[in-house]
Amino acid sequence: MQRRDFLKRSLLSLGGASSLWATTSQFNLVNAATSAQSFDDYKALVCVFLLGGNDSLNMLIPTDPSAYQQYAATRQNLAVARESALPLSVANTQYSAVGLHPSLAALHTVYEQGYMALIANVGPMIEPVTKADILAGRVALPPQLFSHSDQQNHWQTAYPQQAALTGWAGRMADMLSDTSHPLSMNLSMAGNNLWQTGNQVLPFALSSNGAEVLEGINPNEEWQRPNASFLDRIHANTEGLFATQFASMVDRTRSTGGLVNDALALGPELSTVFPATRFAEQMRLIAKMISVQQHLDQPRQMYFVALGGWDTHDNQLTDHPTLLAELAEGMAAFFNATTELGVSESVTAFTASDFGRTLTSNGDGTDHGWGGNHIVMGGAVQGADIYGQLPEMALNSNDDLGDGRIIPTLAVDQYAATLAGWFGLSDSELTDILPNLRNYDRHRLGFLT
Repeated sequence: MQRRDFLKRSLLSLGGASSLWATTSQFNLVNAATSAQSFDDYKALVCVFLLGGNDSLNMLIPTDPSAYQQYAATRQNLAVARESALPLSVANTQYSAVGLHPSLAALHTVYEQGYMALIANVGPMIEPVTKADILAGRVALPPQLFSHSDQQNHWQTAYPQQAALTGWAGRMADMLSDTSHPLSMNLSMAGNNLWQTGNQVLPFALSSNGAEVLEGINPNEEWQRPNASFLDRIHANTEGLFATQFASMVDRTRSTGGLVNDALALGPELSTVFPATRFAEQMRLIAKMISVQQHLDQPRQMYFVALGGWDTHDNQLTDHPTLLAELAEGMAAFFNATTELGVSESVTAFTASDFGRTLTSNGDGTDHGWGGNHIVMGGAVQGADIYGQLPEMALNSNDDLGDGRIIPTLAVDQYAATLAGWFGLSDSELTDILPNLRNYDRHRLGFLT
């Protein structure tokens, strides 16, 4: 059986109620990969996933006196001092006075320059919901709403109804990739991840130093002979489909790693200074990869970076400002590097996270919530603005599902569709990769040109 036939039959076996989506959409994704997509420009998406669930309610602080009083009464000991909030210029007239957390100072400059936007109250949903609908049982909700692993999967797949095996970036790469190209369109700084996994496309893992290479396989060295022998056995036993694909993957990883590292050696030296943090070093490597994309012949690239530590049930007053500063300084340096390279309008970075956190303090931190606020940054961003509706910062409001858990007013699907549409997908292709998008009247949120 040929590989493409195997993949098509595997998709068909998902049929019936358990299928990922309609059979026609499955074939759209698989067959789209049989012909190379041609682009006459370059674009890159960079997903910065904040593992653990960011308390994004403290990223944006109401500074109007009455609104701040309500915020402070609800957030209690976690409230950011009103005078320390960095004032934001906001084109959206519904916001009279809003400030940014002081630890995000590095991004405040990018925002005020018009290259960063804030997306309010986003979360995984199946269809639009209200508190009244939820309490009456009139709407379908994602399962395991406050579970880390489930919500990470929902964000990355945009298909909460079931355990999807592919992410929306993976499905997008299935649609756009030239499958004969040796290097995946999806490049990961965090190893395997669901967001970048498609039916045909898998993420290619990078480290902050470039592509990992297989070492210790020289048969002329006695201590390396077992490793070399193992690789020989892999290539000798290729009668079955699985064995053939496994051997091919090993070969492709070795050759592609060399291709990436050779290209990186051709890149310019960046004068932009990156902070000495692991996250910033990863963002620096992405900037270097972008600088050599012409040598890699990749007009479209998607990157995945994970920054952990955001599960702030305790010690939040110390840990959260530190995390926000690391995020802001790494992202701001990355934007400055893309500006230095002259590609800032072609690169969009955005945040995602398991969930937002509760309005209420548990005494030392916050607990698992639902909706949260997010950052989008790049030269193509319609910045210095807030998109969507910030939640009311009061308990038992129509935005509060209970215990301070905020009900999203924008779906991950709408957020993803805006990013994917800018990346090059048509309206019909958006609903192929985001099946629940059909449930929403508004598909694109307008924060990208």
